[in-house]
Amino acid sequence: MAVQISPPSEEGVEIGRPRLGLALTAILIVFYFGFVGLGAFAPAILAKPLFDGGTVTVAFAYGLFVIALGVALTGIYVLIANREVIR
Repeated sequence: MAVQISPPSEEGVEIGRPRLGLALTAILIVFYFGFVGLGAFAPAILAKPLFDGGTVTVAFAYGLFVIALGVALTGIYVLIANREVIR
């Protein structure tokens, strides 16, 4: 038995939230290019340990932050977009 899934047929139903998506993408791009810029123009900052005597560098922490930010912003987008579709 085949199940056929069709897109919403209601008038005025928007698929996605382009302005929200672009705003959240812009936030991630700023932090990502900040990371890349530091790597290109100030690598000594990224090479420093996060704490005195520690082995974790600023680069590792910043890179992990950028990844976590991407996941968090995706979650925010999904929550907002799904909340408005349900209404």
